[in-house]
Amino acid sequence: MTERELKYTAFVKDDIENNKGRLVNCCDEIDYILGHPECTEIFQKHYLNEILNFATMFSDYYKKYKGYQTLQDFPVVDKSHLKEHWDEIAVKEYENLEDNCCKYTSGSTGTPFKMVMDRYKHCRWIAGNKVFRANVGVPSHTKTLFISETVADKNIPVERQIRDNVYYLDSKHHDEKAFSSLLEYLEKEKFETLTCMASYLDHLSRFIINGKAAGRKCRLKGIFSVSETLKETARKTISEYFGCPVYVLYANEENGVLAVEDGSGLGSRANTADFYFEILKMDSNEPAEEGEVGRLVLTDFFNKAFPVIRYENGDLVTKKTMADGKVYITEIHGRKTDALYTTDGQMINYFNSISFLEPFMDIRQFQLVQEDYHNFTWILNTTNHTYEDMIVKECKELFGGDSNWKFEYVDDIPKLRSGKTRMTVCKIPEKCRNQGK
Repeated sequence: MTERELKYTAFVKDDIENNKGRLVNCCDEIDYILGHPECTEIFQKHYLNEILNFATMFSDYYKKYKGYQTLQDFPVVDKSHLKEHWDEIAVKEYENLEDNCCKYTSGSTGTPFKMVMDRYKHCRWIAGNKVFRANVGVPSHTKTLFISETVADKNIPVERQIRDNVYYLDSKHHDEKAFSSLLEYLEKEKFETLTCMASYLDHLSRFIINGKAAGRKCRLKGIFSVSETLKETARKTISEYFGCPVYVLYANEENGVLAVEDGSGLGSRANTADFYFEILKMDSNEPAEEGEVGRLVLTDFFNKAFPVIRYENGDLVTKKTMADGKVYITEIHGRKTDALYTTDGQMINYFNSISFLEPFMDIRQFQLVQEDYHNFTWILNTTNHTYEDMIVKECKELFGGDSNWKFEYVDDIPKLRSGKTRMTVCKIPEKCRNQGK
């Protein structure tokens, strides 16, 4: 057997002996539901009814909704609301169980958060990662390198990395020496797949385009881009160099895998085996139309330690349901807090406002700050100051002819604690948005 097969066999044996086969069973069920989208609605009705009944019986916060008739009878909650009502929402019967698992968000939105998961929910969290990767040709225990700026926070023991065949690498440096070492490491250790932030792939693509990677050809089975918007220029360069597809993996720490590109070109296949997805209108809790930008609201079918019901995670997305029952997140438009607006108050797809800069590789980083409805600032990390007229022309066409633009040049744009870099920042108070001038 191959190294992957040996480690996978050991994983199955251990799961059966020490975990009652939960993980293997979760993988099988998620794989079945995704493979039979026509059955998804049946499973969802069952699991949705089960978690709502459970919450209204055992969560102090949700007991007042015991007479509910539909999911829409429950409130839409955000991360701040969950933090504020943590003790009421958490189920006392699951409190402090030894096999609970805690996940911590990075605080990218300014709201650090701890999520507690019971053992079964954590199994679903792991299984979702395994199945969605396997469905694009990267089966469980394929030798994987996970690159992150928060490796130290994860504190993954070396023996566990060897057991799972998933290895972690710190990525605080994005210079020529770091990327040369990375390619040498990938080649020497015979990694087959890579997972990292989109911004890391962007920096790596510039390294490759500048001819610094010559002489090394590291062929991989697949690459997964997480956390940020993946630039198409970076995707193309990375895909060609490593000879494999690059997939967007849309996930968060507090819930797990939400959607992953499946190579169909339709977008990211939604994880309807684990979550009920609602896309709500920007200014009300009414459902958005198919293809309309709206607020993503999630109900987690399986977390009984801390029921997550109608959780607005802060992202703006568009959704499409196919005739066979498959659901796709066709576009991830970024966070609601970073949405940008025209001078007459119309929200736009933030990526449309920045994507035209992708081809200009001497712009190492950029960030667009909207001060108010009429005033904008471009923060650029480049020594080339000749782009200003072109940028203003593009932006006035998008945001309005009466918009005002200024430029700041920097040597670096600071990252958030998570390692992410915000490409857009909107300073218009949220309560004032969509109200025009």
